[in-house]
Amino acid sequence: MIIELDEQAKRWIESKGNHLTVKNVEVKGCCFVGVQELVAIPKKPKALERYNQYKVDTLSIYVHKNINSDEKIHLKLSGIGLLQSISANVSAII
Repeated sequence: MIIELDEQAKRWIESKGNHLTVKNVEVKGCCFVGVQELVAIPKKPKALERYNQYKVDTLSIYVHKNINSDEKIHLKLSGIGLLQSISANVSAII
């Protein structure tokens, strides 16, 4: 697993307590097939046994075990002011 993040994202996670949880969320609807999205939450997960922990400098990044460890996670800060959050995307390691 490779985790990439820029300096802005790193500072934002540090300001929220140095913990980030990345997990899959399935979005279902009545008229379409369920879509899986990655969600990044600035806190430590409650069920630690379901996550792999990765250290990036002073940060602890918890990635759900159902996310393939042969992939690269890109973390990016988005939004403005109080509406900022981390977006997470996955790509194959080349």
